[in-house]
Amino acid sequence: MKTVNDNGFNQSMNKKSAFLRFMRYVAVILVTVWLFVLMIASAEDDFFDSLIFIYVLYVAIAAFFITIPLLGFWIYSFVKAIKRRTKEDKIFLVIHIVDVLMVGIIAFFLSRPPQKCDAFIMADNYQGENGFWMRNIADRYRNMLPDSTRLVFEIDNDKSHPFVLSDKDTKELKRWLKDCGCIGIDVDNYTNRRYSTIRFRRIGMGMFSYRFYDKPLTLHEQDSINNNECFIVYNDSTVFEFGGGVFGAQHFVGKEEFMEKMQNSKID
Repeated sequence: MKTVNDNGFNQSMNKKSAFLRFMRYVAVILVTVWLFVLMIASAEDDFFDSLIFIYVLYVAIAAFFITIPLLGFWIYSFVKAIKRRTKEDKIFLVIHIVDVLMVGIIAFFLSRPPQKCDAFIMADNYQGENGFWMRNIADRYRNMLPDSTRLVFEIDNDKSHPFVLSDKDTKELKRWLKDCGCIGIDVDNYTNRRYSTIRFRRIGMGMFSYRFYDKPLTLHEQDSINNNECFIVYNDSTVFEFGGGVFGAQHFVGKEEFMEKMQNSKID
């Protein structure tokens, strides 16, 4: 016959088991979701500069006292899944194996050298026929657009507004941009803008682009553009542009060094 103490002990054990089981579910679900988001984000070349990385890092730090216990329960669940052979534990074991595989994939993605960009890289990409073809793309689609329309298009962020390209034009534009090592185009016929923009590379929140002007810039115009920290006049009709976004840097990093080298090359 069970005593009152035995009943109290059993109730206490049942509560403890229920709590551990509940936390096991919570830990496995949250860690799996977190790893999945991290895996998707780490596939991006600019992961360490991306908003997703910043948010993930911020959440991990802000919830430090929650993260550590969750990882502890996740490890506890992994050990239980290995030792026991119930149907529930087999399901948990499969999920844990998937989690471990995601950790390996994340490590692989993060081991890749990060993508970089600066004025020197842009100048190298501009050399030879590439500069000609980029200008040709800009001129072609500027002339194709009716008045009071704008085309904004990126290969990995497919959008065109308000001028909608046909499937044939879209595929052709993608192919030409890829052949030039670029990712997008921005042509605005709403205003009296004298240039078209070819987007070269996106690094984090920043965008590096080429501006191709319809007519050569005067020396006064070149000086005026160079006074802006986000622009570099490469020649009388081509300007390198950097846009830092809302939270990014608001100047072209390495501009002084590049312009000094350009000036020395002219002197030589």
